[in-house]
Amino acid sequence: MNPNLKDISVNSSRRRILKTALTFVTGLTTTSLLSFLMTKSPKPAQAIVVQRPNEFELKGEGIYIKYSILNGVSQLDYRSQNISQHFSGDQIKTLATDIGTLVTVIISKPPNPDLGGNIVKLSFLLPIINLVIGTKETTVQTEAILTTEKTSGFIRTPLLGQLQSYQTIVLKGTARYR
Repeated sequence: MNPNLKDISVNSSRRRILKTALTFVTGLTTTSLLSFLMTKSPKPAQAIVVQRPNEFELKGEGIYIKYSILNGVSQLDYRSQNISQHFSGDQIKTLATDIGTLVTVIISKPPNPDLGGNIVKLSFLLPIINLVIGTKETTVQTEAILTTEKTSGFIRTPLLGQLQSYQTIVLKGTARYR
């Protein structure tokens, strides 16, 4: 059915309301406004109950990340060719943003922070994912950023130039609810 203004009786109060609404609404055609206002189906709407994943396994360009939130505690395992680390609780920083949840951990620090050196941080985005109740997992693709930041330690002369550099990594894997 493709509803039109002509399909509604000329003397109908509904037609008068629709005509008045059309004079105030811009960018909508008569058909699209009527389609919006008319009932789509005689059946009642059914709610679909969803749950958010609480475990993510992600891989990309030589790195593996397993991130989970179980019993309110965040856990993150990170592996690359040279590093294998486990993080939990306050070692994991999360920030809700408009583009997903940003998760960040510090992968390495200088051996002697007083002398300065490089701090390497891993950050990755977790997109919003809804799983239908009963569905245990789905595939996910996202991005990670390895940030290397130069630090000066107690050196009195400030470092000059760009202090942070970035390496982006495409991550693919599985998001699941446990």
